[in-house]
Amino acid sequence: MLKIGFLLGNFQTNGGIGRVTSIIADELCKKDEIEITTISYFKTDAPVLYDISSSINQYVLFSAPVSMVKAILKYSAIKKLRAIIEKENLDIIVGCGALFYPLVILAAKGTNAKTICWEHTDPATTHDYNFQGVARKLAVKSADKIVVLTKSAQKYYLETLKVKKDKLYQIYNPVSKDAAKSKEYNGNSKKIISVGRLSYPKNFSALIDIASNVLSQYPDWTWDIYGEGEERAELTAKIESKNLVGKVNLKGQVYDLYDRYGDYSFQVMTSRYEGFPMSLIEGAVNRLPLISYDITTGPNEIIVDGVNGYLVEKENTNEMTKKICSLIENVDLRLFMSQKSYEMTKNFDIDNIIDGWCELCEKMR
Repeated sequence: MLKIGFLLGNFQTNGGIGRVTSIIADELCKKDEIEITTISYFKTDAPVLYDISSSINQYVLFSAPVSMVKAILKYSAIKKLRAIIEKENLDIIVGCGALFYPLVILAAKGTNAKTICWEHTDPATTHDYNFQGVARKLAVKSADKIVVLTKSAQKYYLETLKVKKDKLYQIYNPVSKDAAKSKEYNGNSKKIISVGRLSYPKNFSALIDIASNVLSQYPDWTWDIYGEGEERAELTAKIESKNLVGKVNLKGQVYDLYDRYGDYSFQVMTSRYEGFPMSLIEGAVNRLPLISYDITTGPNEIIVDGVNGYLVEKENTNEMTKKICSLIENVDLRLFMSQKSYEMTKNFDIDNIIDGWCELCEKMR
């Protein structure tokens, strides 16, 4: 029996890490020879957003949010995690995101567990927290393996962070088997969708500026944003100031997002940076054309420009507006891109991606 643990923030906060970890963990635990444990860094009073198999062992380190520095120096986080590693006799412990690399590496010392550091964003960015860059350097030096999501991230780790080639694996995020709800494309829809946490990386403030330009030309169209986050009040105020109430709608966190993709004409992403955007894959498997800024990691491995959508120069709001308007005006183009989007998702088939994880973990026995 191969015993694998995943340490992440939690399954109660909307975002790609919780979603993809729940998908990977659920699929791995279906294997007879694999046992899965998940460890949430902290819990909240919010409901769990993603389905977790009852056969998965679940732990929580802290009952409320706590900074990583305090967790390690004051609240015995290393000791707490090591106790779980030893209790479950884990063979492998995975740190889901750079925030958790130091904790995983330190807790595994003195145990039989090997470590995987799983990168979930653009490794060139250090905007998320103070020691992000240090955490990656520690992983390069001390982790047993590092998993990245994209070819671009793989190149950065090899060329900039100088990781040894045999330590690094590139495995895409999968599209969930439950994500594909739309069997036909709705060519009559006059609604645009965007999905993501209402936070700095997602750049929704710029999206509202773009929406103001687009919807002034096409007043019978609307734009819905799904997700929650710390910028809700700021974005709400901006929507009001732009006279876009009822036109740009903050829909919040919903539990039936897969069922809703089919209501939309196409999907737009304006992120400053990403790891590998799950929402774009989910939109594609539901046959939506995709438009995104061509940021360093993620979209350019999902979108083929002019085929299943458009890649737009980062922060070029004028060009983004033009591409959105071109799709609004051309239903035949949307229908073509819809079919190509669905075809592209074969690259992210979950069975192939689970095979990649199994192969990696077997090599680490």
